Amino acid sequence: MEAIAAQAAGQAAGSLVAPAVEGGKGIFNHLRRNYGYVKNMKKNFAKLEKEERYLCDEEVDVKTRLDRNKHRMEKTRRCETWLNEVERMKKEVEQLKTDYNSTRKFLCGICSFLGLRKLGKRIVKKNAEVVLLKNQISHIAIMVEKAPAPVIKKHAKKIEDVPSLNKHVEMLQEYLRNEELKRICIWGPPGVGKTTIMENLHDAVGESHQFDIIFWVTIAGKTTRGIQEVLLERLDLKGAEHSNDSKADMISEELMGKSYVLFLDDVASEINLTEIGIHDEHIHGKVVFASRYKNMCGETDEDINVRRLSDEDAQKLFWQIVGGHLKDSRDIKSVARSIINECSGMPYMIKLIGKSLENVSDPALWRDTLMQLRSPSMEPKQELEEVYKSFKLVCDKLHSDIQPCLLYWAIFPAGCELHQDYIIECWRAEQFFTHLKKLGQARDRGHAILDEFFQKSLLEKGRTVAHYRMFEHFHRVALRIANLNKDKCNILVKEGEKIEDAEWEYANRISLIHFGLSTLPKRPRCCRVLTLLLQESSLSEFPVTFFGYMCSLRLLDLRDTKIRLLPSSICNLINLKTLFLNNCSQLMELPTEVGYLHSLEVLDIRRTGIYCLPGEIGQLTNLKCLRVSFVENVGNHNHVNSETREMISSNIIARLYSLEELSIDVEPNNRRWKQNVEIIALEIAALEDLTTLCFYFPKVDCFQSFIRTSKSWNGNNTLCRGNSFRAFSILVGYHQRSSPLMELDVSGCSAAKHFRFSDGEGFPDAVLKILEQACAFELIGHRNAAYLSDFGADKLGGLEACMIEDCSEMVSIIDGNLTGGVAFQCLKKLHISNLPKLVYIWEGSIASRSLVMLTTLTLKGCHSIKTLFSQEMVRCLNQLQHLEVEECNAIEEIIMAGNVVESRTFPKLKNLQLIHLPRLSNICCDFSLEWPSLETMTIKTCQELKDFPSTFAQATKIREILCSQAWWNQLVWPNGNVRDHFQSFCKFV
Repeated sequence: MEAIAAQAAGQAAGSLVAPAVEGGKGIFNHLRRNYGYVKNMKKNFAKLEKEERYLCDEEVDVKTRLDRNKHRMEKTRRCETWLNEVERMKKEVEQLKTDYNSTRKFLCGICSFLGLRKLGKRIVKKNAEVVLLKNQISHIAIMVEKAPAPVIKKHAKKIEDVPSLNKHVEMLQEYLRNEELKRICIWGPPGVGKTTIMENLHDAVGESHQFDIIFWVTIAGKTTRGIQEVLLERLDLKGAEHSNDSKADMISEELMGKSYVLFLDDVASEINLTEIGIHDEHIHGKVVFASRYKNMCGETDEDINVRRLSDEDAQKLFWQIVGGHLKDSRDIKSVARSIINECSGMPYMIKLIGKSLENVSDPALWRDTLMQLRSPSMEPKQELEEVYKSFKLVCDKLHSDIQPCLLYWAIFPAGCELHQDYIIECWRAEQFFTHLKKLGQARDRGHAILDEFFQKSLLEKGRTVAHYRMFEHFHRVALRIANLNKDKCNILVKEGEKIEDAEWEYANRISLIHFGLSTLPKRPRCCRVLTLLLQESSLSEFPVTFFGYMCSLRLLDLRDTKIRLLPSSICNLINLKTLFLNNCSQLMELPTEVGYLHSLEVLDIRRTGIYCLPGEIGQLTNLKCLRVSFVENVGNHNHVNSETREMISSNIIARLYSLEELSIDVEPNNRRWKQNVEIIALEIAALEDLTTLCFYFPKVDCFQSFIRTSKSWNGNNTLCRGNSFRAFSILVGYHQRSSPLMELDVSGCSAAKHFRFSDGEGFPDAVLKILEQACAFELIGHRNAAYLSDFGADKLGGLEACMIEDCSEMVSIIDGNLTGGVAFQCLKKLHISNLPKLVYIWEGSIASRSLVMLTTLTLKGCHSIKTLFSQEMVRCLNQLQHLEVEECNAIEEIIMAGNVVESRTFPKLKNLQLIHLPRLSNICCDFSLEWPSLETMTIKTCQELKDFPSTFAQATKIREILCSQAWWNQLVWPNGNVRDHFQSFCKFV
């Protein structure tokens, strides 16, 4: 037994010794490795520096390639991430260098071995990371082709009810589908609807996404260079100056391989497409011309002769405008037939004359109209005689007070769009409203006149909100009529020709818009000139004595020019009413002589280089409208002690006691503004006639004080209950955000009353007061509001546009359980973004009139909301047209499950966007929804949404679905027919 025990003990001892020996080896290797980190630190650090240089070289190469190809391509998001990673890596290596340099002196001395080991290990690890990052770029797609520019719709007049025009659009669409047809011409006399056809075709082609890019150029006298500029801008190739030939090469190269269509409207002379950069080698490129004459379009593959409307279409259009109830009158019917014949089937003439007879039941007035249409004009017959007589007939029927307003349009380039406020300010400067002393009254009158012109088809609304334009043929007629009486109205419009001295002397109104002049006469003798338009010209300086003889001048427009100084002779403009200097970025100061312009009523110096408002402005005591903006001119060394100079010195605003409109635009974090904003606000509060204010209050206390003390806000001479402000854009507070604030679209609001409250807390009285008047409201970064309705549901009743962003405590926009009344009854647009605790848009019951006007809803970055709409909320959204939900990680369904919804839910919804919603699995459980208006959908990163085909099986108007190939492939299809139907509209992105 003892022997056995001894043997067992020996075996046990052996089993313990072996692991010990192995463990000792492991410890030795560990110590050797750690010692290596210290011993080889210098060598490893040198390797790190070498690899960092290689990484920086790769970064430079990537950026060079990006810059060389920036016009045609754009960097990928992965490349952007890599560049950001390189920047981060360089900072980390720089920090490591600092640590190494501060520790290196201890390598031969006394220092913690553990500290050195840790540093050496960091160097080795960082070296490996740098090498890995450097090698990654070889596996990354650096650039991709730029996405085609979005189609800018022409918003063409609908012509479904006019077969004569609509059939041309349908035929042209067929021509554009034919690969063999490259050049198509639309030709016919003026006024027959060529542009209307072209605009309808343009919009239809844009909606079909048949082409990579679509161009529209209204020729109207444009040279080859002018056409090229339009194309280059559309292609995002504008930049340094080039010759016409080099621009043609750029355009041709960019369009090679692309499918495109170029619309050329109002072609009056033959165009050499090759000189522009349009070639037959562009296999997928097409050109559509519109011209009066067929031979102006050169060789074409197809042409359409647009004739006047058929008798049937002409009568249908005429009675639609005049009023069908008059059609049965025996005394009117026969005269109407003759009037329609006199309109010669020209849509614009029919609309023009029809508007003048709308709801007119007196046969005598109809007979008088026919007589005037048939009477020969007293002026020499010209090619637009038919249009001339029609236009003049309606113009002569206008009240004598507003005829000059219409004819004034002739001073601007044909086809240009003018903002309603700008043209009204021009009219007032010309003293067309002498009986209206207040600027606000003139604006109201001007709006009424513009509406009358629009209703009478003398003007049409432009593509941009609040803009108007005159039909180009009417514009030529207006110029002809205006110049009939040369003693009262001699308009000189120049588009490139030299100006003779005599022309300066006899002109009442001079238009040199877009004029390529670089010099002006030293002292032109033009004592009669009332309006001088030089905007958007290449003008950079004035002769010192230029304004010497212009004592009668009332309106001077120099916006968008390159002028650096105004001459001292500006002091001679003693009758000047309006001065536009906006967008003159190189203008750094105003001369002291500006103080002599005592008649000045409107001064616009926004977006100039002016750093401080000169004290002489305080002498302009008749000034009614002042618009100014300030930006920090970091690179401007001409300003002494610029950091300490006040933007607006005290007692300047206070002396402008006639001010009705004041706009001061500054950057929210501007330090100079914060230095004296309270003094400026006090001076503004003392103004008694102020009706429009655009202003930034950095602190709530300053805003509270203004609302409490403002004579204008609290005055008795009110335009509406509560205050006398007709318009305002007031910003209170500043909220620092990681991403740029989305611009709130306030187009369509009934009044320009915009309020933004940022980085606030609580519900200050002044905020509640201004909310009662606001039409648009932005709540940004509020610290403790749980509901927007905490501001008071009654305060939200007049809002038409609303944005809520970065409010960390908000759980619902409206709490119907507490409000107990109507909220958002006028709201059209609602944008919600980055509300981390948001669970509902509307919690509790909803009053029947709430949300009934909402057309646009966007929800982004709200990661607590699971269901978007309750059944009660869905019933209110009958006007919803655009719905966008993006980056809401928790959302699972759009319409709450278990709800019974009507088949025509969302009857007007046209566009649906669902983007980055990882848990969204259901839009609506009811597959019988018709979606009667749905046209476009965007579905991105919604992997759980698999019942999409069944949900939208009844949607018959869908024409585009943007989605990923992977998502499309995983969908569950009810049958093959549905899949085939949707497949034709699908576009993978």
